Amino acid sequence: MEKFYINVAMGTGGNIALSSFITAVKEKYPDKYKFYVCSPYFDLFFSNESVDGVYKPNEIRDFIFDCNSNKGKLILHRLYDMDGFVKKQLTYPMAWAELCGIKWEKEKAASTVSKMNPTKKYPYLKGQVESMLKQIKDNGFEDFIIVNFEGGVSPLQQVPPKVVKNEKGEDVQVPDWSQVPDNYDNEPLARHYPRELAQEFCNKFREAHPKTAIVNYSLPNQGNYDGTFKFTVPYLAYYELAKLPECSGIVAIDSSLQHLVAGLTKGVIIWGHSSNNEGDVLPFGYTSYKNIIQPCRRDDILFFSMLGSSGAKVDYIKPADLLKEVDAYIFNKEDK
Repeated sequence: MEKFYINVAMGTGGNIALSSFITAVKEKYPDKYKFYVCSPYFDLFFSNESVDGVYKPNEIRDFIFDCNSNKGKLILHRLYDMDGFVKKQLTYPMAWAELCGIKWEKEKAASTVSKMNPTKKYPYLKGQVESMLKQIKDNGFEDFIIVNFEGGVSPLQQVPPKVVKNEKGEDVQVPDWSQVPDNYDNEPLARHYPRELAQEFCNKFREAHPKTAIVNYSLPNQGNYDGTFKFTVPYLAYYELAKLPECSGIVAIDSSLQHLVAGLTKGVIIWGHSSNNEGDVLPFGYTSYKNIIQPCRRDDILFFSMLGSSGAKVDYIKPADLLKEVDAYIFNKEDK
């Protein structure tokens, strides 16, 4: 049995994509491979029963020594630096398969799904999800969608503390996210859906779907939108939230949410610079979603991000047109 020891130097979305790839490989080859992962997002891999071993970053020595003693294959190479990935020729699973030397069909490349069991390892997530749903229902909503219009900021970064009063009037320290830059204007590849357009979409959606709540998946220092719910909870809570029958779907950019809930619910994904403009099979996308390719000049975004920030202008989809796509794909409601 071949053993892989993978050190993941990537963000939330890349880690989730690896988790889904491992599950897909184990389902196809149940007795052929074992996977051991070292990652700052160790909670994600602890939630995946297909992963054979998980190491935290401070356990990197044991990770390497165990690989050596178990005659495993050590993978330290950053997927984002691979030739095919830089040139937008490989999807996440295709790239992981190439690094590992595992056969992978190209037509299946973007069809992995997220399969985890976070509440087995972290049972407190159940209470958080119940609280989120209660707030939604208590405000008169019957169901909800989850939106993700900004990305590129790690939830694991160090956040300065501030002192606030708790319910008992006691001084307690909490993270002060107002001191953390949100990196909104510094993305090498433009992925964000502009805040003013996102707010306009939320307004139009609220008018069209008065009984469907909008849950904003974002960090505390990222954009907030009128008429939406924003919860400060671990990202794995959103995995459980998306599994609920009350979740109608997601509307998202190319960021972590689409990876996290792939296969759990419907989704409309809007793409900017990170798209390779070749239809449904995208480097970071999934065929289970409706992928909206926004037009832009692509002469200087042929590559991933090795060339630095791109100045290519994105012709963002209008909020009214985005609502039509959402109505058609998520709610099965055609425009008349």
